[in-house]
Amino acid sequence: MLFTYFALGIFMAFVIFQSLYIFIPLFKNEKKKLNEVTKNYTFSVIVPAYNEEKVIRHCLVGFLYSKYKDAELIIVNDGSTDNTLHYLNKLLAFKVCDRKIDKELKYQYIKNTYQSLKFPNIYVIDKVNGGKADALNAGIGFSRNEIVVTLDADSYLQKHALEEMNVKFQEKDVIACGGNVLIAQAFTGDIQNLKPTFKVKGIIKFQFLQYLTAFYLHKRAQASIGAITVIAGAFGAFRRETLFNINGFRKTIGEDMDITLKLHKYIKETKSKQKVAFVPTAICYTECPSTLKDMFKQRVRWQKAFIDCLVHYRKCYFHKFSIRFSLFFLVDQFIIGTLNAFPFVITPFLILYNQSNVLLLLLLGLGAVMLFMYQSLTTIYVTHLHGIKFSKANLVRIILFLPLEIFIYRMINLSFVVYGTISYFYKSQSWDKLERSGNISWKGVKRA
Repeated sequence: MLFTYFALGIFMAFVIFQSLYIFIPLFKNEKKKLNEVTKNYTFSVIVPAYNEEKVIRHCLVGFLYSKYKDAELIIVNDGSTDNTLHYLNKLLAFKVCDRKIDKELKYQYIKNTYQSLKFPNIYVIDKVNGGKADALNAGIGFSRNEIVVTLDADSYLQKHALEEMNVKFQEKDVIACGGNVLIAQAFTGDIQNLKPTFKVKGIIKFQFLQYLTAFYLHKRAQASIGAITVIAGAFGAFRRETLFNINGFRKTIGEDMDITLKLHKYIKETKSKQKVAFVPTAICYTECPSTLKDMFKQRVRWQKAFIDCLVHYRKCYFHKFSIRFSLFFLVDQFIIGTLNAFPFVITPFLILYNQSNVLLLLLLGLGAVMLFMYQSLTTIYVTHLHGIKFSKANLVRIILFLPLEIFIYRMINLSFVVYGTISYFYKSQSWDKLERSGNISWKGVKRA
């Protein structure tokens, strides 16, 4: 009986939040509030790099193709043990740079700083390994511009991405923005005119749909009510002064979620009307795991990061966080996103052991499946409105893939959530680096 009430309670919460994620994006129209550009902010794009020789070129190419010119790129070589630094020197042609570094934030010893002879607005910091948060803090200290953008080494900025961020920062109360992250392997064509494709491996199809849903539905809905739970580490933008006000990035396995929670805490404590925004038109492309093993590593790390933040900020809910944010973080992210994974995984075994609630569980399962299907179709419709238009052949592939996505890949992902939650309590900070190939089949990106 207790399990029945628990299942019903979670299902009702699930329906409420998933409905919000479906209907708010359907009726939200960012074009109604286009900001007049009265100021062109200066941008410092910071890229932490640890053993990124295979992918760092994508990041460089994206920055150089950017239409926004008042920006600098700062690559932080965080003690790489491969040829990342040598490869960067080959591409950029270094000279030693004597720019002073702000030491207010904490980071490991910096060996040297360099400036490119080919591209004077590109810099490289060579430092002792300290982790991603440490590298970001070093980059912030080295930066000089008003807006700091954090970018993963395998992320390729779409040419208008910084322009779109600049438009959003015209709103004086915006202190940080999340960018829109898309799966690079699911796009083909010329680097200046990429088109989506669903003719990829099943594991990439799953992640492609998941990213589209997370960014075009979930983050747009969360932004509408002031409850963004994470600014993706692959692409985020922050007012530099705010990063110093909150003491930069904390050394943790999930620095992107942690910095987002820091911002919400800062907003609440300062009793300001500042906000964290999301910019769906500011796009970057990132390489997702192409094997189940690498996806397992990534998802387990994400889950550990969530549990770490859940525990670290345990005294802040409804007190140092707003009520709306606290509800979304605890109910949607924790109860639905984490606790719900456990009964989902063990339900088949419970049915075998006790068949008294089989009908109820089947009805709840059917309701969840129908909602998942509707959500996926809504995702395709909303992304179409935002310029990601699939061919008829690809739409057929998506529809045929949905049952596999719901019954197989989602269940696999839930098992990763369960494992990540449990493993946090005995290996909380372990981080297995993903193997990325850098083999993106776009015209215009060639290996040097």
